[in-house]
Amino acid sequence: MEEFQLPEPIQPPSKPYIFIMPKHGSVFDYRFIKEGKGKWRLWSDELMDSPPIPRDIPVNQIIVPTVETIRYTALFRLLVSNEKPVLFVGPTGTGKSVYVVDFLLKKNNPDVNKPLIINFSAQTTANQTQDTIMGKLDRRRKGVYGAPIGKRWIIFVDDLSMPLKEVYGAQPPIELLRQWLDHGEW
Repeated sequence: MEEFQLPEPIQPPSKPYIFIMPKHGSVFDYRFIKEGKGKWRLWSDELMDSPPIPRDIPVNQIIVPTVETIRYTALFRLLVSNEKPVLFVGPTGTGKSVYVVDFLLKKNNPDVNKPLIINFSAQTTANQTQDTIMGKLDRRRKGVYGAPIGKRWIIFVDDLSMPLKEVYGAQPPIELLRQWLDHGEW
């Protein structure tokens, strides 16, 4: 270990692990429920508890509940409740935006979390991005802005990679968002 300047390996725990992994399937097939000593529950069991699709909803707005949609909703809820930023990536047309917008508009707590949906394009500038976000914030005092008291904004940026690159490769709208995330507030 000294040869690679690595710290000593972590010692094994003195007590055996309490949480035994399920014997069938993969860890991704299960959700851990923190009740009592904890238990594992199949995501497919949660699918059985999902509400039926309303009859009056337009066909183009139907999202058929699947194990993946149930898993994504639980993940969104966990990330939002813990105020963690997240970046969803994947091929075009796989439903990323549909799942996020569905969660923000239908499955989110609107009394606390207010969604702000921004669509980037090749012409989006840093000033437009800042104006869009600042237009939704309340001014608390000179130079201090924020969500209304007791609420918070959840900003969803669709097509994040769309703004054109400058001569040196920077994308100012994305740099503005990165700066905002670095500071943790606006």
